[in-house]
Amino acid sequence: MLIAFEGLPGAGKTTQSRMLADHLNRQEVPVNYLPDNLTRDEDALGSTLLDLFASGDPFSRHSSVVTDTMLATAIRTNTVATHIAPALAAGQTVIEDRGVHTIQSYSLATLAQKHSGRPEEGIRWLRTVSALSSPAADVAVWLRLPADEAIARAVRREGRPYTAEQHAFLRHVHDAYSHLAADDHGLVPVDVLGLTPQKAHQAVLRALADRAPIPTPPEQSSLMQ
Repeated sequence: MLIAFEGLPGAGKTTQSRMLADHLNRQEVPVNYLPDNLTRDEDALGSTLLDLFASGDPFSRHSSVVTDTMLATAIRTNTVATHIAPALAAGQTVIEDRGVHTIQSYSLATLAQKHSGRPEEGIRWLRTVSALSSPAADVAVWLRLPADEAIARAVRREGRPYTAEQHAFLRHVHDAYSHLAADDHGLVPVDVLGLTPQKAHQAVLRALADRAPIPTPPEQSSLMQ
């Protein structure tokens, strides 16, 4: 099984993906935790692709939706081949910090910012491109947080301000996630505004309960009621 965590910077993807991995490890479920691709070691091809991808703005990248989407898809394809597919073949549950919906949301935001057209048209194109890097996650958890709150958290964490252009672009990303969730039942929104990390973890477990066989110890089940 492949479970992805999605959302804006500051939404808590790394915290929640690690908490879920720890939860499954305690239940003796074989887990392969896959951190964000900018924070893990890669092979020569993966490192080259990441260097190309990271050469632009941290969010809008190269300002070309085709360039950015194709580069991100190439990175994802390499990640599947080197990390995800071997782990799934070994019977492990893979938990990834950012997945296919990250590619789609950022590309859809670029389309909204720089091109006219309906979101549905962009989504159809993005799904066609994303299929090149399959598999998609069995369940993708969108940690939904208002864009300005997520940005404020990210700024506090990173200790640097975001530009007005980056603020505007990330608001487009938030809207893109909304469009994707409305069109894809595999992308599950979990509202985390005002929640502590532990409360958000419980909300994630509840969201996954009907979609993935996530073991829950009895004492935690009572807390989730």
